[in-house]
Amino acid sequence: MNENQTDPHNNPEPIQVLLTVLGLVAALIGVILLYVTPIDPKVVIPAAFWIVLVGAALFAAAVVLRPSSRASKVLQNIPKNPAISWISIAVLLSAAAALAAYLFEKQDITGYLPVITIWLLGAVCYLLAFFSPNSLRRNWKQWFVDHRTELILVGVILVMGVGLRFYKLGELPHTINGDEGRIGIFARESTLNPNANPYSLRENLGGLYLQSINAMVIAFGSNAFSLRLLPAIGGSLALLTTYLFTRYLTNKNVALIAMFLLMVSHTHLHFSRTVAVTYIQDTWLIPLELYLFISGVEKRSSWRTALSGILLAIHMSIYISAMIVVGILIAFLLVAFFWLKKSIRPAWRQVLVFWAGFLIVLIPEGSYILRQSNQFMSRFSAEGTLSSGWLAKEIVITGKSAATILIERVAHAFLSLIYYPAFEFYGSYIPIISMVTAVLFIMGLAYILIRARSLKMLLLNGYFWGVTAAVGLFAIPPSADSYRMLAALPAAIIIAAIGLDQIMTRLGVGMKARRFHFTTITAVIMISLFIFNIWAYFFDFIGQCRYGGDTQTRFASYVGNYAQGIPREIDIYLLSNETYQIGTHDSVNYLAENRKITNIDDPIENFEPAPGEIIIANPDRIDELQTWARNHPGGELKFIYDCQNQIMLIYKVP
Repeated sequence: MNENQTDPHNNPEPIQVLLTVLGLVAALIGVILLYVTPIDPKVVIPAAFWIVLVGAALFAAAVVLRPSSRASKVLQNIPKNPAISWISIAVLLSAAAALAAYLFEKQDITGYLPVITIWLLGAVCYLLAFFSPNSLRRNWKQWFVDHRTELILVGVILVMGVGLRFYKLGELPHTINGDEGRIGIFARESTLNPNANPYSLRENLGGLYLQSINAMVIAFGSNAFSLRLLPAIGGSLALLTTYLFTRYLTNKNVALIAMFLLMVSHTHLHFSRTVAVTYIQDTWLIPLELYLFISGVEKRSSWRTALSGILLAIHMSIYISAMIVVGILIAFLLVAFFWLKKSIRPAWRQVLVFWAGFLIVLIPEGSYILRQSNQFMSRFSAEGTLSSGWLAKEIVITGKSAATILIERVAHAFLSLIYYPAFEFYGSYIPIISMVTAVLFIMGLAYILIRARSLKMLLLNGYFWGVTAAVGLFAIPPSADSYRMLAALPAAIIIAAIGLDQIMTRLGVGMKARRFHFTTITAVIMISLFIFNIWAYFFDFIGQCRYGGDTQTRFASYVGNYAQGIPREIDIYLLSNETYQIGTHDSVNYLAENRKITNIDDPIENFEPAPGEIIIANPDRIDELQTWARNHPGGELKFIYDCQNQIMLIYKVP
């Protein structure tokens, strides 16, 4: 008999679909329970195994079932919509991932790769409910021919941007700061429960992100390069996603300008080269999420909005800043629904697909947040304007109203782009955006505010002002605005590119009117900005050794780097004091891989090291060690400099 007669792959009966889904549910739950059930010599067949068999039996029934069966006739009124099946399977897999993650954590099972696989399969199944190969069908050969110049320019900018972000990545900046070391320790500890749970949160850092960093550390060692690899990749991806988003909002010329401006941005360049600030991942994720969302809404493309919702849910497992995007889109949809109802209401199906995808893929992360709400709120409690008590104290200290203080906070967040120096976690004496770019940004901001009745410009306004308001209203201290506004940087860059285009158009030298004049003026501005930003970062900033905070933090990095190369059988001692001592900076533990280094607070004359042991002197005790070394000649003396300043002296006892 023809197999297709009994097992119609292309058009299964509703009863077959139902039995398959039920069988999958039973088998998946059974296998998960079987996997986490401790082995008991007294129990030959665990109870979970019978659940697996039920699943197999249900699937077997789906295979042998004839289309003429009575059960099929009973269910014949069920709509034969494959999308419903895919969505059902997606919900099943995401819920199963949540259950598995919970049980793995309870049973102290640390290998979560099967859980992540199930979760991502659920995301793929949800996307397949709306995706068709016809969606991408076009004459690609002709498309490449028509866009070859644009593609070449995109490729050149991308190669330059990647080169700038990966150039001596592990060496520049010269040291790692305390938070980089802290994240390195977090990443290393992500192999143990509860942190091994990919949906866990640690100081708002997603477990999945920390485990990805740890994978880099395992691959390349405990060094600065390993920590900075994912930020460099994220910063490079941001060039492409910002280009895509801008291309859809405007045109290819503005998109190329925006991509170039982000490529040379000294701030974006720096935070692509440090793991201390996770907001760098926002610079590629947010533009991509918003591009897929708005293009899906306007093109009535459900697979685009589905993918946008999926990415936003995955974003939650990277950094909690994804909540800002949720707020932006809720506000955008509310305003658009009442203000631009003709544009947004016909796309209600695509909007529904977005939120459904987000919530389905969010099930594992959401279940963890519900169980561990204290962890979810910990950062808000410590650094939130309201929950930390900061606002109440400011009202008492300043005598200002709550509204005035919060408005000033939003203004400070905005001005951190163009006025306040980006010093926190950086060490720059200039703002996030350079002076020339700031002028273009202000002009562009005026333009998009006037054009806010366009759905695209409304979303761009929502992106920029949403992040700015979130940073100002909900986060302290104000000094942190300089790096938290990194999430808004792509929006600011896009606005600046629009500003340049509109200025040229209003002056009669736009691309369409006078191509040569437009190209020449734009080239001059871009070259100038390239020189300014590259000089600001690689020469002014790197050359001054300002990264890493205070001298103590930088000293800790040098100690960790040095200790990493010393065999563990050799004892290391630090001539310490209240300012410089082991145990205060995670960078030492990360770089030295938690090897033992002993503090020596007493005078060195009271200390008798064994031959071959190593003594390190902090900056305050260099002279002391140098004098002692002259009285105990024959050893190896090594001077370590922080730029032009001697920061450490090392003596290997003869």
